Amino acid sequence: MNDYLINLVTRICDRSEQLNNSQTISWQALREAEQLANHAYVPILYQYIANEPDKERRRAAGFIIIQLSRNTSDPEVIRFMLDRLRIEQEPDIVTAIQQDLERGLPIPGYMNLDPLLNNALSLNNTVRRSALFALRGTNNPQVEEFALNLLKRTVNEYDIYYIVLLLHKVATKKSLPALKRLLEHPRQDVKGLAFATIADIEKEKEALFYARCLLRGQLKSEAMEAIYKYADESAIQAVITRITEMLTKRRSNGRLSLETFKNGFTDLMLGMEFLFRFRTAKSEVKKTFSWITEKRAEYLLPEEREWIQRNLVMNKG
Repeated sequence: MNDYLINLVTRICDRSEQLNNSQTISWQALREAEQLANHAYVPILYQYIANEPDKERRRAAGFIIIQLSRNTSDPEVIRFMLDRLRIEQEPDIVTAIQQDLERGLPIPGYMNLDPLLNNALSLNNTVRRSALFALRGTNNPQVEEFALNLLKRTVNEYDIYYIVLLLHKVATKKSLPALKRLLEHPRQDVKGLAFATIADIEKEKEALFYARCLLRGQLKSEAMEAIYKYADESAIQAVITRITEMLTKRRSNGRLSLETFKNGFTDLMLGMEFLFRFRTAKSEVKKTFSWITEKRAEYLLPEEREWIQRNLVMNKG
């Protein structure tokens, strides 16, 4: 094989503790591989992976080839790696290939997904779940049907979460009945993800539902995000009620990690962003912002104070 590629594979596989500026040789080699865009390396790596007996070196070469695929926009590398899933037997190597596929180019809908679909049924947890992650990278309609069928017979709550993660990426209206049933699931993360997926499918059609959830205290973070993304002025009162509730007492910085962040926003910031759209037309919105700035400024978290400064104080008048 090409001397440079052999050297790169060797460095990726280096497991020594020797550090260079706090970065291992392997870490540096992986970052180097991420920048490669020489398509001439692809057939060389095909042959190397097919013939190399050492699984770690095959793993390293697989990582390189996925980076080349992404940097040269060559989806055919994906077909080669999908075929490798039929050949490789070691769960850690299979998982690694699937993780690489997840981070690579989208998987074209015309490619045979059987290796991933089969691995999504594996008895090995990491193989099964990494396959579900990798399937998020394709628009093949059979994936949604597969996920819905899998959801019907899966009782493992962790697997259910991974299936819903997949549906969050590929679901259409066909998935709505299953997603709505999951709103009653005992796991909060499953319910929240199902709610977010429903919102991304239904968008403004379910604006009143998002507002009702916010008022009832059901999936409050997800409801606030859905309102921010899709609701109209009909949700103003629900958002004002929620903001008032949030600012009835001080919140510590330690609680910040418990709040949902979307585009760097806390739940309160999402609510204020939503209300900001109606600040000139709705008197109740003006009153709410006045109350926040005059009566509750000390109750705001640092990021929220910055939002107030940027949006209300600097733009005043």
